[in-house]
Amino acid sequence: MWTGLRDGCRGGEFASVVIPAHNHLQDLSMPCIDSVLLHTRYPYQFILVDDGSADGSYQYFRTVTEDAYRLSSRSGPAAARNLALLHAYGDPIVFLDNDMIVPQGWLTILAEECRKPGVGIVAAIPSNEMERLRRQPSADMLLEFPCVSGAGMAVTRQCFNAVGYFDESLMNSGEDTDFCYRALERGFRVANTPRLIIEHHAGGTRRGLDKREMERAARRFRKKYIKHQHTLPMPPLYPFG
Repeated sequence: MWTGLRDGCRGGEFASVVIPAHNHLQDLSMPCIDSVLLHTRYPYQFILVDDGSADGSYQYFRTVTEDAYRLSSRSGPAAARNLALLHAYGDPIVFLDNDMIVPQGWLTILAEECRKPGVGIVAAIPSNEMERLRRQPSADMLLEFPCVSGAGMAVTRQCFNAVGYFDESLMNSGEDTDFCYRALERGFRVANTPRLIIEHHAGGTRRGLDKREMERAARRFRKKYIKHQHTLPMPPLYPFG
């Protein structure tokens, strides 16, 4: 039985909205979840993943949706998103970080933009990445880039079926960039939409991560894409947050 479906999405078109979180229930997760519940009219399946929290996040998530899952220890956003993907039935699949606050109509915009020809990934513009608005738009008003942030990123079902899951070896240092690059390799468009800006308290999801592990993940990413380093952006070797 499908669970966690909201606003009459059984039997019709709907999205899957995924939020992974590690701790920070009161200051990040609850405001983020409240904004989704308050500002979303497009039909959606709500999937919440507790990435090894110790603050009661999972217990709270279960009061919000039946599609609440838990990793027993902190494994990073790639693993949390992959767990959600095992249970995601919607199209598109939309990933939010728990340090975001969505505005009214946000999911309707992303669903509409995903229907444009060739689109595999389309993302909101996080409030800390406003410089992306300077990019010259395409004919259908998308801002195409080699990669977009995994925070506020919508992936079409067709793209996910072709690209697969996130690379968990990259922890939280390029796993979303890697996903975008794999989509590009398969001929999908990757873009931001100027129609949607989402408030993003950048770095909130990275609090407490092992910096040494993040550096190792960044090195793994660079090794994977070293032959493309002159044409594709590389994530920072020494991540912050």
